[in-house]
Amino acid sequence: MRVAVVSTYPPRPCGIATFTQDLRRALLEADGSTEVCVAAITSGAGQDPAPEVAVTLRQHSRTDHVRAADALNDLGVDVVLLEHEFGIYGGESGQWVLDLVGRLEAPSVVTLHTVLGRPSALQSFVLAELCHQAAQVTVFSETARGMLTAAGLAAPERVSVVNHGAPVQLRSATAGGARRVGKGLPELDGHPGRTVLSTFGLLSAGKGIETAIRALPPVVRRHPELLYVVAGRTHPEVARLEGERYREGLERLVDELDLSRHVLFVDRFLTDDEVQHLLGRTEVFLTPYRSEEQVVSGVLTFALAAGCPVVSTPYRYAADLLSSGAGILVPFDDPGSVADAVGRLLDEPQQRQAMAEQAHTIGASHTWPEVGRGMLETLGRACERGAPAVAAPSSLGHGVLQLQVPGHDLRLAHLQTLVEPGGMVQHAQGLNPDRSTGYCVDDLARLAMVATATVDRGAGDAWLRTALRRSLVFLGEAWDVPTGAMHNFRAVDGSWLDRPHHGDHVGRAVWALGEVVAAAPDRWSRSTARALLEDVLASPLPSGHLRPLAFALLGLARLPQRDAAVEALSTTWAGALAAAYRRHRSREWRWFEDHLTYDNARLSQALLATAGRTGGPVLLAIGLESLDWYAAQCGLGTGPLRLVGNEWRRRPAGEQPSSRARLGSGQRDEGDEQPLDAAALVEAFVEAYLVTGDDDHLTRARWALGWFHGRNRLGLPVVDEESGGCHDGLGANGLNANEGAESTLAYLQASLALGRVRNPRRQSATA
Repeated sequence: MRVAVVSTYPPRPCGIATFTQDLRRALLEADGSTEVCVAAITSGAGQDPAPEVAVTLRQHSRTDHVRAADALNDLGVDVVLLEHEFGIYGGESGQWVLDLVGRLEAPSVVTLHTVLGRPSALQSFVLAELCHQAAQVTVFSETARGMLTAAGLAAPERVSVVNHGAPVQLRSATAGGARRVGKGLPELDGHPGRTVLSTFGLLSAGKGIETAIRALPPVVRRHPELLYVVAGRTHPEVARLEGERYREGLERLVDELDLSRHVLFVDRFLTDDEVQHLLGRTEVFLTPYRSEEQVVSGVLTFALAAGCPVVSTPYRYAADLLSSGAGILVPFDDPGSVADAVGRLLDEPQQRQAMAEQAHTIGASHTWPEVGRGMLETLGRACERGAPAVAAPSSLGHGVLQLQVPGHDLRLAHLQTLVEPGGMVQHAQGLNPDRSTGYCVDDLARLAMVATATVDRGAGDAWLRTALRRSLVFLGEAWDVPTGAMHNFRAVDGSWLDRPHHGDHVGRAVWALGEVVAAAPDRWSRSTARALLEDVLASPLPSGHLRPLAFALLGLARLPQRDAAVEALSTTWAGALAAAYRRHRSREWRWFEDHLTYDNARLSQALLATAGRTGGPVLLAIGLESLDWYAAQCGLGTGPLRLVGNEWRRRPAGEQPSSRARLGSGQRDEGDEQPLDAAALVEAFVEAYLVTGDDDHLTRARWALGWFHGRNRLGLPVVDEESGGCHDGLGANGLNANEGAESTLAYLQASLALGRVRNPRRQSATA
């Protein structure tokens, strides 16, 4: 079996790097026929890689993450083992790792070094995607496994516990033994006869070393021979951002408490022999960490393998490993409790010995040979399972998603080419995504609705679930809490191209979030959408522009539960639309504004959806009247559908023409007809059907959908049946050759809306 491990790796000073090096050796020793190469994540500084490093990728280069996947594919490995912690990959919350795993051809196994109880939306998304795309997931404890599966981030049958390893030679280090082991630790050798407490590992504020130091004075008074050894250099990322501020603060604290004779700092990364020697001299090992979230600790594993009694705060890994009696758990940030626990163990040798024996027992299952055999079995299962089919197809003829709707199938090949880990490309040159145009909230909101609508069809496709999650993360990142507004445009490198503001995109985001809350396929998507929706609604939309209000009303109408604040917003926004209609309506012009622009039928649809939810007869009457008038403006039911062009149609001054006076050969050119207007007309009539039950509305929705398939003034199909893409417009003499996100999603939304009314799994808001 040929294995590639993606991780930090020596000489980079990092706990996961050392773990990976040890694990690699264990895999090779477990099976001599196994080959294990490394894809090493570097910090960008010049490093001479070890011979086993076949690929390097710079943490802060997104391109490197993609290239690393391609390089691993070229190596032809059987399985990729990916060590995951949010801080070792690039992008916010390490999200660029998804660029890497999304391109892998071999099955992957993901080892999670962090499983958070309260992750951010982006952290949760990254974990969910990693687990979804992995053939197997491993964690270091049953608690971590339970957290992962309870949160719905991974299926229980694909998550297994593979212990953290420790060098087998640590088993010979006897707690409290005076025997020197290996090369020794020079700094400690100068302090013979001392009672040693110890902590080792990379230093950072989360390690809580100050708590242990503050606990020493009362213990030292009873045990003046006590020496607390703090071994390890400052974590490189901490040093890069803060320098040695944390270590220097600890040193000042030692001076303030007059403990310089009782605290020994060893400012370097220890070798295995030095760790063995330190633990052989240790009476009590301390891990006073400050965060409950920590689900693994290599240094605690090493201490138990060496048979050291432990005093620790109850972070999750410690709570798991020490529950059988190998140590004492104390509250977080509580020096008094640490002092009491350490003093008790030093005063009671029998209790200390009993804990040492229990630690030694636990350590037996955590040696690297045991771990190597367990991980090898997991990798073998992953090879048997194979890589999940989640990547976008390389050609239209392979792996293309299809959804069945009445009368035809929807092909999603072009949609797949436009969706990327970072977003959805706005525009295309023909069928080729134009990545220079970046991404926008409008499209990601539409994508979320399309992906959610597939649940109604029972499609349950893994790729569409991934698209939904990516959409929600994008919307969450676009929302700016300080301003209570939202970015819209983003470059493919992740930088925002505009300031947060209100506009159509915020209304569409509310619409999408309402749809997801109502019908998302998984708990994570529902809860993420609900939380973001609450934030957005806390800064409600200005009422001066009608379309954002209409889009938002559609989202509120989908919510499954009524809420007083939501109902108040619905009443306000629907009232603004109704008031606009009354101001502009005349016998011949029955519309909300003095012009017809874009997404016109959404104004009528919003009032229909709100009426369906509240039972308001006035809103229903306005919705139906305006929709009928607008449909007549487009010639619906009298021949080819003719949409308002992108140069818009304005209300004539003076004498008002009849509702059909502008249809005919003499009317001016209004510009290209756009798919989003046809889609809006389809969905508005579907809404009318859902509210009234009148089959005539359903017939008119089908007629409007025909515009995409050739029932238009040029008699040309606007949809590319092979790719599933949609042309960006119908011009004076032909089709716009480009097939962008907005147009493709408009067609899919319209088709799925018609399919929804025939699917009993989806209940309308009026049911």
